[in-house]
Amino acid sequence: MKHRTGLLAVPAFAVAAAALLAAPALAATTFTVSPGGAWSGTRAADSTVGIRDAVSNQVTLCSGLAVAGSFKSGKGLSGTNIGALTNIAFTGCQAEGVAVTVTVHTSTANPAPISLTGVFPPNSATFTGQATNVTLTLDDASGCHAEVGAKTINGGGPGFAGIVYRSTDARLSFAAASHGLFVQSATSQCDNGKAGLDVKQFDRIDLGGFGDSIADSSAIISPAQKISSP
Repeated sequence: MKHRTGLLAVPAFAVAAAALLAAPALAATTFTVSPGGAWSGTRAADSTVGIRDAVSNQVTLCSGLAVAGSFKSGKGLSGTNIGALTNIAFTGCQAEGVAVTVTVHTSTANPAPISLTGVFPPNSATFTGQATNVTLTLDDASGCHAEVGAKTINGGGPGFAGIVYRSTDARLSFAAASHGLFVQSATSQCDNGKAGLDVKQFDRIDLGGFGDSIADSSAIISPAQKISSP
């Protein structure tokens, strides 16, 4: 029997990052990126990969994560559209022992633009931001099918996922405090009390699974991108 348990306590990392993202900018933040260009990466060895329903608190655990994308190269770059994700692939996923297929509709033809918004902690090599134009579907072996994107009450369409990039180890993580993905529709099998996905319309979906550490749902990319600000 499933029990919808409500929200977990928000970790300090998420609270601080959320405050940073929500705060009005006092001055334009610029970034320096080298070498720029295309990159790709796979799950970091120390990373636990998961997708979390923030209402039921269910985490769909995955054994693999692959990403690909690009960054602009140069100095004094605006954080807006500083790069793009062309692949986000979660593989080997299960919820309550039931196989789950996660399909993120991001490709070279349909990229997810990356914007960097700040540095957290201040004066560090860790950069917060988000990827927009993100939609995905969740399907489990029991027949659940859920469409995920922006809030339907705001018009639907693609949503956004928070990201963090750390230059010191070239780690790209989805464990960020910026949340913009919600279940737009779900079949009855998604919330019927049986094993498998436990999602319903309007639930918030986090690609970061746990959301309290940059290690969560993270990949090491190559070639490594050196980012600094200013």
